[in-house]
Amino acid sequence: MNQGYIRTASDDGLFTIYLCRPPVNVLNATMMTQIHSALEVAEADDTVRAVMITGAGARVFSAGVEVADHSRERMQESMDVFHRLLAKLQAFSLPTVAALNGATMGGGLELALACDMILSTADAKIGHPEIKLASIAVPGILMLQGRMPPNRLVEFLAGGEPISGQEACAIGLVNRLVPKDGFEQECGNFIARFTRMSRPVLRLLKRVLVESRGKTLESGIVPMSRIYVEELLKLEDAAEGIEAFAQKRPPQWKHR
Repeated sequence: MNQGYIRTASDDGLFTIYLCRPPVNVLNATMMTQIHSALEVAEADDTVRAVMITGAGARVFSAGVEVADHSRERMQESMDVFHRLLAKLQAFSLPTVAALNGATMGGGLELALACDMILSTADAKIGHPEIKLASIAVPGILMLQGRMPPNRLVEFLAGGEPISGQEACAIGLVNRLVPKDGFEQECGNFIARFTRMSRPVLRLLKRVLVESRGKTLESGIVPMSRIYVEELLKLEDAAEGIEAFAQKRPPQWKHR
């Protein structure tokens, strides 16, 4: 489905959002709003079990946020729309994957960082060049905390030079490298491990992950265990999972 600056497709449990604003998929407020709306569609679709965001056409994920939106007159609106989108992704109820098919800069990287997982080609250029424009990547700084060694993080942000997908993978920022040939198929193969799972169980897993952020075992064990006992164990799929394991057969999920 085409929605102006994005295109969406849904197949076998995977909902894909393609960034379609050539030549380099620069994000503006309208495009961000369209991505946000697409995520709401995916979340409401009972057949969806994972979401992937990737670039369409040219081998570029996104070169960042529209420079014109950085003016004093338009900055607040653009920031508000972007921050709502990032928050939506971070709290999304199903697994999300950013598939970096090429250059991923500034706001494009922040969009990827808000996803649960990142896949990338080895030679994709990944960076926060904001410092070169006398700017600071605030959402990126917040989301990169704990995901890069502190000394590398300062070098990455204060120097403004990109790193390759291969280097990003080596430091754990990227989950896995994907070859250019058959890129989308290979990304789909990676994500298939999630789309094979029970949708309501995936939703509960994501809920526990989101609600346990910042909690210790001591502070989180009681409320998180309550979700397990009062919600997960009541699912038909929970019983099916145990029964299938005992009978040594593949489970047949009812997604309820």
